[in-house]
Amino acid sequence: MAERFDSLFGWLDEQEAIRVLHSNAATLPNPGLQYVAATRLGAASSPESLNALLAAAAWRGPGINERLTRRKALEALGRRPDPRSVARAVEALSSSDAGAVVSAANSLSRLRAAGQTMDPGQLTDALVGALHGPGTQQRAVIQCLTRLELHGAKAAVEGCINHPDRLLDGAARACLVRQGGPATLLQPVLSRLQDPEAGQRRTAVIDLGLAAQPEHLAAVVRTPTSMPLRALTAFSLARRALANGHAPATVAALLDELCHDDPRRLRLIGQPQPTENTPAGWIQLLLQRDENCQYAAAAGILQQPGASQAVILEHLHRHHHSDYGGHYMLMRLVGLGGHHGRSGWLKQGLAQTAPQYRKSRIAAAVAMGELALTDQQDALQALQDSQEEQLRWAAAMALALLQGQAQASLALRAQALR
Repeated sequence: MAERFDSLFGWLDEQEAIRVLHSNAATLPNPGLQYVAATRLGAASSPESLNALLAAAAWRGPGINERLTRRKALEALGRRPDPRSVARAVEALSSSDAGAVVSAANSLSRLRAAGQTMDPGQLTDALVGALHGPGTQQRAVIQCLTRLELHGAKAAVEGCINHPDRLLDGAARACLVRQGGPATLLQPVLSRLQDPEAGQRRTAVIDLGLAAQPEHLAAVVRTPTSMPLRALTAFSLARRALANGHAPATVAALLDELCHDDPRRLRLIGQPQPTENTPAGWIQLLLQRDENCQYAAAAGILQQPGASQAVILEHLHRHHHSDYGGHYMLMRLVGLGGHHGRSGWLKQGLAQTAPQYRKSRIAAAVAMGELALTDQQDALQALQDSQEEQLRWAAAMALALLQGQAQASLALRAQALR
């Protein structure tokens, strides 16, 4: 989501961003500033900034900079609820640029979630008209149909079942099940949770969230993909589970398991091993892009003697603490491994407020509960007012651990999801 760039692009003044967007790219020292400006204005609120985005989201020309700027402007309009934002995004669905269609479809989903009213018939026709081109475009269109719960495109979506592009096939299956189709349609999607290809596992987790069948919550929680990705689906499924009458304590226990994120509880695929049994070898495996390798490394590290773990953690902290994924794993390994002497790292992790460290804050909060750091109760209590649902849950879970009420409080904590 574009919000993660807000702090990175905060240096660009709003008025300067508006000027840059209205400028001829040829007159700028760096034409790439235009799509940075578009992203920056997504976080603005003035009428002038909205007008600049609306202009930038119109057709600008076939050049790479023009296309990128338009895509970023369409993406930014998803953060600016206004009837004109809706109209511009619907207009962009007919674009020949697949990237613009993807941005428009994603923004329409966000605008609807923000309460923006739309004409269901007009929107369905526009989305069905965009159901062509590369798989990325068609997947985004089907996801928009699913999120907006538009049921007038069933025949078009059914045509994507068993498509050679499994990403498109999965989106279609999720859409049809969400609209009342047979649950058996999701069997191929569920099998992809154990796919050796990381991308297939990630998209399967997303598809299960869109399908909205709460019985798949446990399978999602235990899939070796990133915790934040699983959390987006898991919290959505948890709310549906509660609405459908599932036992609150059972639902809450699965969310606790998600936040503990113990690699030994995940359904790992195979047994990835480091190239050498040294701190550097384990860290190299831990920092792989494939989460199955990351979690296999974390599980292997936790199986080692405490002294060996400490050496690896020190190496990770000293040389890789600026790696977002590595920092998250550092926080989890400190908590899961019981490394009380490294509690200072947890305090530093919890203090990180940049969007890139959001998952590290969750991991640090949970670890404080695991290590019984009672001196951090006030800091954890303060997180109960956070705008981030997952961080609020992690803090409440940590406080329950500190108070010896982790199990007894499950049903009560589940009420926060309703």
